[in-house]
Amino acid sequence: MASDDIVCQLCGVAFAIGRLRCATEPTEAAWDFTGHWHVNADTYDLCEEGSGCEIIERDLEGRSRSNILEHISGPGCISRSGYSGQRISLKEMKGCRSIQCLVQKEPDWEPQPDDQDFELESDYFLTGVGCSQPDRGPLNISKTARHGADNFYLFNLIDDNFVVGTTNYDTIALPFHPACFEIFKKVSQLRLGNIDVEGLWYWRALEGTYEGFFVKFPRDFAVRTVYNQGTPVYGPFWQHEPGSEYLVANPIEIPGFSALLKNPTGSVGYRGSNKFVFYRHSQKLKDPKATNHDAPLRPKSLHSTDPFMKLSAELSDMVLACLSSKDIANLRLASSVFRQLPTILFRRLLLEEMPWFWEARGMPLEDTNWYDVYRKVKSCWLFKGLQNRKRIWKDVEEVVRRIGKYRQEGKVGCQVEI
Repeated sequence: MASDDIVCQLCGVAFAIGRLRCATEPTEAAWDFTGHWHVNADTYDLCEEGSGCEIIERDLEGRSRSNILEHISGPGCISRSGYSGQRISLKEMKGCRSIQCLVQKEPDWEPQPDDQDFELESDYFLTGVGCSQPDRGPLNISKTARHGADNFYLFNLIDDNFVVGTTNYDTIALPFHPACFEIFKKVSQLRLGNIDVEGLWYWRALEGTYEGFFVKFPRDFAVRTVYNQGTPVYGPFWQHEPGSEYLVANPIEIPGFSALLKNPTGSVGYRGSNKFVFYRHSQKLKDPKATNHDAPLRPKSLHSTDPFMKLSAELSDMVLACLSSKDIANLRLASSVFRQLPTILFRRLLLEEMPWFWEARGMPLEDTNWYDVYRKVKSCWLFKGLQNRKRIWKDVEEVVRRIGKYRQEGKVGCQVEI
């Protein structure tokens, strides 16, 4: 990746993403880093014999003969000029090149009907959504312009020529994927109690050096790989490393994920009196008519040396409420009292250990089998979008943590010299 490439300020992934289609996909499923044409045959030599890749001719009006040979991705494709259609679908990549920016208001700024509350209450607003470019600008989004902002420059890094709070800095747009900003809104509201776009603006200013943004910020390993261990890579494009396709998967619109959580037979969403999970098979054999909710919460024993036997059900629940899933698993090995667990316990574990699974907050409290939901979410990493959502949430959590820190230090909202 070139040192002046523009990436999402929140997730660190480039906007200039290319894609190689496989033989069964239509021509529009392929594009190069500019978002046009296709990945040409120049990258074919990188793929080993037996990769299944092939070269075909494309009929592109206005292009010379040297540019109409297209690299079609095979199962063993290792091209780094685009992500392979063999490994990630077109639907999964939806929005990977979309770019939106935060811009500071001009003195004559006026509200519009589609403004969000944070835009009305702060000194910043969102631009329209455009398609990416490989460098810092200017970005022209005249077709989707908001508040007349249709042409501006993009910067991830702020150098000595800028001073926050002055005109030369305030005209610089802060870029991100629209999906990543939606995650920022959720995290900021959850952790700070508001959507702190001013804090986001100043965070870029305070840490907007190459070392601060690309080297020291704790990005996912797959993202840091293209930064070449913290030194600029003087190649022209983002390096599309095979195996890192999840980095460009849409973290909100995840094909197939919502269907997984909907089950009319009651395996996930259900109505009834089932309250516990892990009903022991031996008890079931003694009473074939027994169901999970009929089973006792704790085994009965007059001569047990288990100290937890002395606790009431209420105290046992209080113990569980203080423990992580790993601690609970260990406790179940140590004490038979906790062989069965209340289903509602897994809602807490979902909210605390998987805050990026925000769908849990909208599920019915009583009519949801929380254990089944927990189990399915834990085991569904075949969904690249969910894997990417977790990664982005972690990055944004760190951004928001730093915003909170700078607010406490009084560094947000004042002039900052870079």
